[in-house]
Amino acid sequence: MATVHHFSLLVILFLSVSISVHGNGFSINMIHRDSPDSPFYNPLDTFTDRFQKAVHRSMHRANYLSSAFSAAGGPGNGHDTIRASVIPNNGEFLLNISLGTPPRQVLAIMDTGSDLTWVQCKPCSQCYKQTTPIFDPKKSSTYTNVPCASQTCERFHDVTCQGKLCQYGVAYGDQSYSEGNLAFETLSFDSTSGRSVKLPRIAIGCGHNNAGTFSHHGTGIVGLGGGGFSLVSQLGSRIESKFSYCLIPFDSSRSSKLNFGSHAEITGRGVVSTPLISSSDETKQTFHYLSLEGISVNENKVPFQSSSIEVNNKGRHQKQEVEGNIIIDSGTTLTLLPSTMYTEFESEIMKAIDAEPIAAPEGLSLCYADSPSLSLPNITVHFTDADLELEPRNAFALAADGVVCLLFVPTESQAIYGNIAQINFLVEYDVEGRKVSFKKTDCTKQS
Repeated sequence: MATVHHFSLLVILFLSVSISVHGNGFSINMIHRDSPDSPFYNPLDTFTDRFQKAVHRSMHRANYLSSAFSAAGGPGNGHDTIRASVIPNNGEFLLNISLGTPPRQVLAIMDTGSDLTWVQCKPCSQCYKQTTPIFDPKKSSTYTNVPCASQTCERFHDVTCQGKLCQYGVAYGDQSYSEGNLAFETLSFDSTSGRSVKLPRIAIGCGHNNAGTFSHHGTGIVGLGGGGFSLVSQLGSRIESKFSYCLIPFDSSRSSKLNFGSHAEITGRGVVSTPLISSSDETKQTFHYLSLEGISVNENKVPFQSSSIEVNNKGRHQKQEVEGNIIIDSGTTLTLLPSTMYTEFESEIMKAIDAEPIAAPEGLSLCYADSPSLSLPNITVHFTDADLELEPRNAFALAADGVVCLLFVPTESQAIYGNIAQINFLVEYDVEGRKVSFKKTDCTKQS
């Protein structure tokens, strides 16, 4: 059992960038969304305000996953669109990158639940207001539109052609959307030493028609999902198809790290790995699926359970045990479990805590009055071939003044392994090797 006297808000993350490069690897410093360095920072927000906003972002993201895989008629110009998973203004990361030649800095939401990288582009038939200049492809010597008669265009889902140019469309869960030309462009990252990491001929979306709930602070989205058009997939062998991150507690003065290529590799004692599972459904290949076998509360294991019912090939209804049953997602704060599993998990938590639950803030389910005597159970997450022993800060936080809450919640939609549960773990995604590795680490000491 663990005794907790103090909790901090453990919500991750928004990005500000500085990069060090060695060989084919580089690392990026990550800054919390609610940090004073973030354009979303509101000095008038209290600790509780920020926590509640993070909870709401998690719930919205989960709710829209239920409609993420459905087809959607294209807005605006009437293009067919890909239904993406997230509300575009609710990501947990921002990324400063440079686009084009000469490079122009853009600020975009980074998301492991999206594939295509896109930015607002001139000329705009319809663009949302942004605080920085809109990217002008005519001023870049490395910008090239993708022609319809190309393999790149053929590989992109639901494209249309206009004047022999490949047109893309992406729609989000709240009916926000981006449409425009599919193009090749150079992405650059400025290193702290003054050197630049240049990534030539990256397929991006040059959005001429964009609308919805996008923030004026951002210029688009950078996709780190599992699909073929994500930045990781396009870089491929250039970064050994690997990226990793190490998420620090919010109360640290250090920065979290996002690593690519040789910098992403996890070595040494204590590394555990679990298969990274691709869905056979092309519309779901964006997401990084793992297989959750169960969660232990002290010595009592709660097996994974889902209420989903499908018809088998003999016409009989049966519970469908899918190999990949949970998405690991750095852009979701909380961990969301199927309601049938959560009910049993919560029951085990309540048995293990010698205190009476109190009313929970909106979006949370189980809370207790904070006290020096409050003793919390040990929680172990069991993925296939990988057991992760969580610290109290991975599962509980001070959600309001004097109120300690469990940061696992039920969902009727997609199960998600959120970023608070990943704090102080080095997490490596090996896309080519089809595995995710974890190593318990003091992320504040990562160089």
